[in-house]
Amino acid sequence: MKEENKNRALEIGVKILSQKGYHNLGLREVLEEASIPSGSFYYYFKSKVDFVLKAIEYYTDYVIEFYKSQLLEGDISYKKRLESLFEAETKWLLSEDCRIGCMLGDLSSELAGQVDAAQRIQKSSYEKFQGIVERFLREGQDNGSFSMKIEPKEMAMFFLSSRQGALTMVKAIRSIEPYEVFKSKMMDQIMK
Repeated sequence: MKEENKNRALEIGVKILSQKGYHNLGLREVLEEASIPSGSFYYYFKSKVDFVLKAIEYYTDYVIEFYKSQLLEGDISYKKRLESLFEAETKWLLSEDCRIGCMLGDLSSELAGQVDAAQRIQKSSYEKFQGIVERFLREGQDNGSFSMKIEPKEMAMFFLSSRQGALTMVKAIRSIEPYEVFKSKMMDQIMK
């Protein structure tokens, strides 16, 4: 299996995992959609669990790059960066008809208590996301954009926890409203 086939399988796996979760993931569906023979698949992935662990890492890398590009790069104000992140996520949720949430959060509910390797990878992923948000908040405070009343590390954890809850509700009720409330309340908390 070429590296591009492996990445295609992971990309498709992320999509399916985001929609259906671990227990409803059928490897046959991944193989068919990616046009990959099972022998090639098992060359790169030892098992369904191994595939899912690698999909979590693939997803984490994507989200890290997305968050960095939205929050840590560019010449626009910190408020505009946050608004841009929220706008991009809103468009993504609406493009999926609110049928998709955060794959990492969904899999945390399914796997973290059962598969130790999944729990370790998920913990590492959340810590990386939190670090990016914390850095963004701290820089925003340093340049006077954000309230000094917030503690960046705690607010970053609150941001991710609240976002996770909002994305879970978006998927559960198929409405953007929980995410809109999350955005509004986060802006109220963070801005001066």
